[in-house]
Amino acid sequence: MSFGLRVRLSIMMFLQYFVWGIWLPMLAQQLGPNSLNLDGREIGWVFTVYGFGSILGPFILGQLADRYFSTERVLAVAHFVGGLLLISAAYVSTFWPIFWILFFYCSLYMPTMGLTNSISFRSLGESNQNYFPAIRFWGTVGWIAAGLFFGAYLDYQNLTFYQSIFDLVGQHGAFESFLSTWRASAVPLLKQVFELPFVGEPHYRDCLRVSGFFSLLYAIYCLTLPHTPPVPAKDTDPIDKRSAVIECLELMRFRSFAVLTVVAGLVGIMLAFYFACENYFLEAIGVDPTQTGAYMTIGQIAEGVVMLLIPLAVTKLGYKTTMLIGAGAWAVRFGLSALGYPFWLMITTLALHGFAFGFFFVVAQMFVDRAASKDIKASAQGLLIFLVYGLGTVVGSILTGYVRRYFTQVVDGVTVENWQGIWMGPFLLTLFCMLIFALLFKEEQIGEIREESGLKPELAPAVH
Repeated sequence: MSFGLRVRLSIMMFLQYFVWGIWLPMLAQQLGPNSLNLDGREIGWVFTVYGFGSILGPFILGQLADRYFSTERVLAVAHFVGGLLLISAAYVSTFWPIFWILFFYCSLYMPTMGLTNSISFRSLGESNQNYFPAIRFWGTVGWIAAGLFFGAYLDYQNLTFYQSIFDLVGQHGAFESFLSTWRASAVPLLKQVFELPFVGEPHYRDCLRVSGFFSLLYAIYCLTLPHTPPVPAKDTDPIDKRSAVIECLELMRFRSFAVLTVVAGLVGIMLAFYFACENYFLEAIGVDPTQTGAYMTIGQIAEGVVMLLIPLAVTKLGYKTTMLIGAGAWAVRFGLSALGYPFWLMITTLALHGFAFGFFFVVAQMFVDRAASKDIKASAQGLLIFLVYGLGTVVGSILTGYVRRYFTQVVDGVTVENWQGIWMGPFLLTLFCMLIFALLFKEEQIGEIREESGLKPELAPAVH
């Protein structure tokens, strides 16, 4: 396998998550009291959009990519139209318009995560699947770059978050020197750009505008990706073979596959809590609201380290143990957050999100690819996206709005949220998921799934 192919796939992953990493972590600030001032329930419902977008979108785009059009073209169209929708979302100021625009955007974006996985796995081939975590690692880098980039964009004159990094390593003097150079060289140029009538001074809504701009650029790049043709069904195929969606749903009759996907959907509820609540939690413990997105990149930095460890972990520990470690990291993270202090510990727990995401979701994607036959890989990845970012996110986001409202009270005219109560829900649910997964999931069944799918069983990973 050529080095150039791995570079092309890595750039794809970088841009895929760079686009998402700009708008999602900062959307709460755009919706909340610092901008649109929507109430808690409306914000919770807006955060369901990427969940609803993961319900039908993955199956429709997965079917198109598996049966009718090349995957890279489907990816390009989805990101081009999606970029236009993101830009338009920045210019609406009430609940229903932003809800519906982001709903249609997410119906296009969320399936593309499964499509990028499908392009990667098909381009790599069965024998090179262990390269996938290193390629997916660049998606994590893209998310980190997005948070650092947009944090600097909003606070371009002071670079507060960068100061905290320099101070952490005892280099405050170096930061002052860097800031002085930055203000003398970059700030004057940026001011000229921001003075343009169609740009304006940095604002929270720019998480949508800037993300939309990069989505359009990404759409163009998608056309340069490895050609990934569809695998059309034959006229003689039964109906379950003509529909990639129905064929991948048949995998659910295998207990371990069903347990994995259902537990992943339940864990998706906790993922929704993280994205909908973490922004406000960080602000509550003293983080500047313009820098919450930048702080959340700590989780992605840890995720990047984990990506490089996944092949070793799966080889030595197996799928099951690796995913249990990932889920356990989430349980610890929510449990510690319920304490609410000290500040340094709350910031440190952000790193556990990276361990949880990498060891659980990325390894789950690898298992699903191993289980699915060549002609339904995009739809099988779409099924996982549907359960995690679809049903799990919808339920989690709706619950978030009501849970935050239930644990919020006004004390001496000041609104106070009981974060201990808020975080205990996902903590207990994560423990429940770990118990079910530990008792019912058997990774040995991957051999049965592959054999029945007509794949060579010797390609399955060693069982531990």
